[in-house]
Amino acid sequence: MGGRSLNCRGFTLIELLLAVGLSALMVGVVMGTYVAIRRGVAESLVSHEAEVEGVMIVNQIMLDLEAAYLGNPAFPERFFFEGKVSEVPWQTTRLSFASARAGEGREGVKGIADLGRITYRLKPLEEGRGRFLMYRDLTPLLSRYPAKKELISDRITLFRVVYEDGNHRVSRQWDSRAQQWRDRLPALVRIEVALVDSKGKRHTFRGETHPVQDWME
Repeated sequence: MGGRSLNCRGFTLIELLLAVGLSALMVGVVMGTYVAIRRGVAESLVSHEAEVEGVMIVNQIMLDLEAAYLGNPAFPERFFFEGKVSEVPWQTTRLSFASARAGEGREGVKGIADLGRITYRLKPLEEGRGRFLMYRDLTPLLSRYPAKKELISDRITLFRVVYEDGNHRVSRQWDSRAQQWRDRLPALVRIEVALVDSKGKRHTFRGETHPVQDWME
């Protein structure tokens, strides 16, 4: 027969096993990198969410404080500035004051009707030890309606407010009805807020502001 032989050969078993092993190794490296990237992105998103929340909380408190009013001392039940702390560990459990921020959207403050009492308060979170709910209550000074209660955060671990008077004396609490601070706002207020993200990592935020001393007849 005038047949023609082909000078070709197939892969040996060892070569096939080697190729499969290398392929599996490459797939493992690629998948490991992919998983690591996804994990990093997820952690970054969690951290970013907590950072945004913390910054917003501090900024809101500072804006409310900048618009604080004491008003006419003839109405102490309406116009007072109060900051209470717990004993152990000391942290602010209640921060309450009249503020022009209650009348947001209006052009200027023309009277008591444009003001409201803003109260920041902490409530222990039963599910987690050392975590608190932070509320912002808003009550118009001349309204009979109940306070509008807004949950600011459910993962607060620390809320500290430090006050400084005009002589640079520092205090952890303040009450404008007490003789020590009679009819006075703090000259400077420093705020520290800490919260935890969903991964349990703690984030701390700080700010300071100067409440404007003002009186309203």
